[in-house]
Amino acid sequence: MTTSVVAFAGGGMTLLLCIPLCFGDVGGTAAASSASGTTASLGTVRAVPLQPVFADTPADGFPTNGFPYGQCTYWAAYNWRGPDGRGVTWSGNAWQWVANAAAVGIAPSNSPSVGAIAVFMRGNGYDASDGHVAVVTAVTPASYTVSEMNYVGPGQVDTRTIRLPDPHVLGFIPAFP
Repeated sequence: MTTSVVAFAGGGMTLLLCIPLCFGDVGGTAAASSASGTTASLGTVRAVPLQPVFADTPADGFPTNGFPYGQCTYWAAYNWRGPDGRGVTWSGNAWQWVANAAAVGIAPSNSPSVGAIAVFMRGNGYDASDGHVAVVTAVTPASYTVSEMNYVGPGQVDTRTIRLPDPHVLGFIPAFP
């Protein structure tokens, strides 16, 4: 078993969490082909147990949050609390989340930060009609790591580390002001 250490910083405090990656590599490195025929790495996929990265699993299971269980939007909405602590207050398909968050007053960023939602474009390795969202769990100068649902299959949670710059990301919805 591999363990991933994730640091959360904010409000003058840093919290370190050790997250077990129980299933090792699943499918190795994911890749997508571009229109020019070149292949871009989308990161290494690691399956993790079905439990939230940021919150404890409720005793009665996962709550309804307005998004279909098993989809990426469900997982991101379940784990993201946002700058005001209210969580996701918008709707829409994943690729629409940058604009929808901006419409409710949350300015998107071009840079990843721990706790932010990464919003990915449609196609290029992501759902062709809906896009994809994930929650950022770690950031380095050269990459960022996300926790996501439905990248490897409906209801399956995994983590991936993605190189920067990432040509597939539309933006990041920060968790902290």
